[in-house]
Amino acid sequence: MKSVLNLDAIRRSLALSRATKAIIVVLLSYSGGLYFTGLLHPESALFGAMWAAVSGLASMQDDLPGTRDAAALRVWGTLVGALVAASYLSVLPFSMIGLALAAGLAAGIGALFKLTDGGRLSAITVTVISILTVINPDLHPISNASLRFLESCFGSAMALVVALTWTGIGRLWRYGKKSR
Repeated sequence: MKSVLNLDAIRRSLALSRATKAIIVVLLSYSGGLYFTGLLHPESALFGAMWAAVSGLASMQDDLPGTRDAAALRVWGTLVGALVAASYLSVLPFSMIGLALAAGLAAGIGALFKLTDGGRLSAITVTVISILTVINPDLHPISNASLRFLESCFGSAMALVVALTWTGIGRLWRYGKKSR
């Protein structure tokens, strides 16, 4: 019976840890994305805040190595997607077929580099940038892609900052416990 209680305590602790990290990542990423994008393109600041927060959450994992790998994949995938979307929308007008082909190209590039998750992230990025370009036609596709890439980098960086801080606090807590 005691092992079941310990397992439940571990699950609760992990759930609390994940929830706390998510809260912090969203607060940091959202506020930073809102501020940064607001300086450069106020009309899409709210979208920038959302994209930064989503990127932070997508990068957040249970441990530092996992977060580092997920953040690198997020940045790589967003870069490829931003380049494909900017290229597509700078040459051709938006269309559903064009969007599908550009998203497929981005996913295929990920597969070529054996980074299927990165390819999915690239395809998502193409979709987001393309739709936002339609919603906000005054924002040039290259500017749009650049903002989305930088917001993704910011959100991923916030996930890394939280993971580093969390790891450091955990080490201090364990060290303090051992020295008692």
